[in-house]
Amino acid sequence: MPINLAPAQPPSRAVARTCAALVAAMCLMSPLPVTSQSPTPWRTVRQDHLWVATFIDQPVTARWAFLGDVQWRRTDAGRDPQQLLTRGSLTYRVTPGFRLGAGVNVVATAPYGELPSARPLRDRQLFYIAQINQKLGGADVMHRYRFENRWLADVLTDAEGKDSLSDSRFAQRARYMVRGSRALGGLTLRKQPVIGIVQNELFVGLSRADRGVAVDQNRFSFGAGLPLSVTKRLDVLWLQQWIPVSRARASENNRTLWIVLNHTGKAR
Repeated sequence: MPINLAPAQPPSRAVARTCAALVAAMCLMSPLPVTSQSPTPWRTVRQDHLWVATFIDQPVTARWAFLGDVQWRRTDAGRDPQQLLTRGSLTYRVTPGFRLGAGVNVVATAPYGELPSARPLRDRQLFYIAQINQKLGGADVMHRYRFENRWLADVLTDAEGKDSLSDSRFAQRARYMVRGSRALGGLTLRKQPVIGIVQNELFVGLSRADRGVAVDQNRFSFGAGLPLSVTKRLDVLWLQQWIPVSRARASENNRTLWIVLNHTGKAR
């Protein structure tokens, strides 16, 4: 086949304009400049926590009950402060095994661990809950849905060392927890069965600050419930907590010993 050594003809103006438009479009669509470096890789930080809590479920009437808890949370295996939480709600039993409620929650969080926040945080909440209890085979299963309206404020310290709160920023979050428990064979304590517990809770942020919808935490835990009396039980749980921290391009993977004193009262 003969080879044509004649100079190539320049492209037409229409072809040149088309090529220029394609190059410009590719430059505009490119997410990063050609000279930019790869983003910092996402990393995982592992920390050890100790949480001590008390939970109260006290019927007031045949249908109304008070639900409350106080949780004292420490980091660095209990040596440093992490969080103090106080929560209370009033619930109404709609049908056996199904109740609705609403309550308030106040949380004080300190900068902690390897990914500390810039300032301490105060989180004041108004929340709504729906709880379903059912029997599944030989296990007791609980589904709990919680919707939180949150007012978040930083703790500011002035030159004289006096603390004040910043303007609040509003956020919303949805939570779903499923919990299963059942007697551990013939194992008893004080003539009452010791129970095994497995649960998982998922947290989903719904505000614009959370990029519309974003999973901002997950907690998986398991352990045993030790009966202390007819109305009281001590739960000793191992909790694995995952929290993404986008500002640091990292995730907290927190290993937590969770000790809970439960009180489940009887209607008067």
